[in-house]
Amino acid sequence: MIDWKELELADKDNIEDKICASGCHGADYSFTNLFIWRKEYEPKIAWCDRRLLVGMPQWNVYAYPKGDGPVQNSIELLKEEAHSRGKKLRLRGLTDKTLAEFMTFYGDDFEISEDRDNADYIYTAEKLCNLPGRHLSSKRNHIKHFERNGPWEFHKICKDGCEKRLEDAKAFVKEFYKEKGDPELEAEAGAIDEMFANYDTLGFLGGLLYQNGEPVAFTAGTKLDDHVFDTHFEKAMPGVEAAYTMVNREFARLVVEEFPDIEFFNREEDMGIEGLRKAKLSYHPDILLMKYFATEK
Repeated sequence: MIDWKELELADKDNIEDKICASGCHGADYSFTNLFIWRKEYEPKIAWCDRRLLVGMPQWNVYAYPKGDGPVQNSIELLKEEAHSRGKKLRLRGLTDKTLAEFMTFYGDDFEISEDRDNADYIYTAEKLCNLPGRHLSSKRNHIKHFERNGPWEFHKICKDGCEKRLEDAKAFVKEFYKEKGDPELEAEAGAIDEMFANYDTLGFLGGLLYQNGEPVAFTAGTKLDDHVFDTHFEKAMPGVEAAYTMVNREFARLVVEEFPDIEFFNREEDMGIEGLRKAKLSYHPDILLMKYFATEK
């Protein structure tokens, strides 16, 4: 049996080293996502050689081991773990890169299926900052509409020197979920609470969009590595025309100003939600990072 442990903030550097070593820009198993969603999904972690193991044994789901060096020992450990529970091993979160590695050793032993709902949408920083070209003209028009509806400001959220913006962001998020009135969003609200409680430690950068003196949209994210930024949250008040388009552009510009080496934004998955998929596709992703399941035969 694998000696699983609970996720702790002290694991941050080690996990991020392993994920960066894997060369994968997927967002689902970043340390930050694992940590802020840990109360909902209860992930467990362990180590094997130079690989990170992430499991949710209660659901018989395990992540493809992240890191470098041979992967076979890690896979065999996970197989033993699943078999000890009377289950066949089921891996998730494989990408084209890791799938090719996996199939070299286990191609005859597992069935592979696409996990389209969890594919990551990745865009160039230049695209999100400037919205160039005819295919993004509607986004530029949305921004013009937003600007015509009253004076606006966009401000960085941080704990040092802009405490009021941070308090405004917390109040905005609270009001957003109240307006939504959707109990299914309770887990997401909990993840945002974890973000605010560990904002600096997790390396969050956020922004708050105001129109006519009132907060109308909020967004925040973290670096996946030196060149890829992960947008974890983006919320806008219902009925505020083009607030999502404007906060997306302004935040991209803020991120690039703060981190000039950022080349790509990972805006995460659509979870199979039709409206969210349409919105993410409307920006014409430069990379649709497909995810796969591997299920033992």
